[in-house]
Amino acid sequence: MKEIPAADKTLATIGAILWSIQVVPQIWKSHRDKSTEGLSPILMFVWGMATIFQGSYLVSQRSSIPLQIQPQCFGFLCVISWAQCLRYGSKWSLKRVFCAMAIFYAFFVGFQVGSVYALWAGQRAGRYWPGEMYGWITSALLIIGLLPEYYEIYKHKEVVGISLLFMAVDIGGGIFSGLSLFFRKDFDKIAFIQYFLVVLLDGAIIVLAWILNPIARRRRAQAAAMEDGTADAEAAGIDAAAQPRSDASESSTVADDDDDAQAKIKAVDDAYSRTPTLAPSREVNEKN
Repeated sequence: MKEIPAADKTLATIGAILWSIQVVPQIWKSHRDKSTEGLSPILMFVWGMATIFQGSYLVSQRSSIPLQIQPQCFGFLCVISWAQCLRYGSKWSLKRVFCAMAIFYAFFVGFQVGSVYALWAGQRAGRYWPGEMYGWITSALLIIGLLPEYYEIYKHKEVVGISLLFMAVDIGGGIFSGLSLFFRKDFDKIAFIQYFLVVLLDGAIIVLAWILNPIARRRRAQAAAMEDGTADAEAAGIDAAAQPRSDASESSTVADDDDDAQAKIKAVDDAYSRTPTLAPSREVNEKN
């Protein structure tokens, strides 16, 4: 493979910049919403652990400086996002959250520094498999970390809590970093697999958001419409129940009025029938 150092450095630098800031949109979203519902804390914790092995591997392989710096920034931001999950999701106190972050960062730095010197010692002795093992561990952790997020998507039936901009920037970092490998003298298969998996799994989340989120919005709209319809039906039922009672009372009033009228007419007729006529009086007078 033809080596082009300038292309390698340029692409690796772009990828490293993207991967250094990729978690910022997620941190901002969680801070703005004061919620991490739908974002798996396991994702951020495991990815933070993955950067320990990834950083050790890239430094031990003497990769380009941007690629060596990138895991450190990525891991630092992952821990902040994980701390937000503890604060907003698990309701930890700030003191407890800061203690957890301090412990993680101390382990992060100590383990990585010790691993780099151990891997260099192995290389001097002709043993390169430990470095390759670190690379494979990184790939495994990147995959394992995303699995809980897929469970969150399954549980909510949509993509919520996770920033799609975070996923998009992550994909961009994987693409540029992966392309840089093609311009090196020795193609790093392990690093390429890591970058490819990141692009694949992050891309799947974006595709799921495009598919599931509109369906979820329609489902919520239908549920709201059904609730409104039920409320209207209940209101209409109350009016309908009241209306027949009103009609019945009016009908009974009319019936009572008719009975009174009939009674009055009958009374008049009876009185008239008992009143003597004038004809008999004239006949008596004539006889007299």
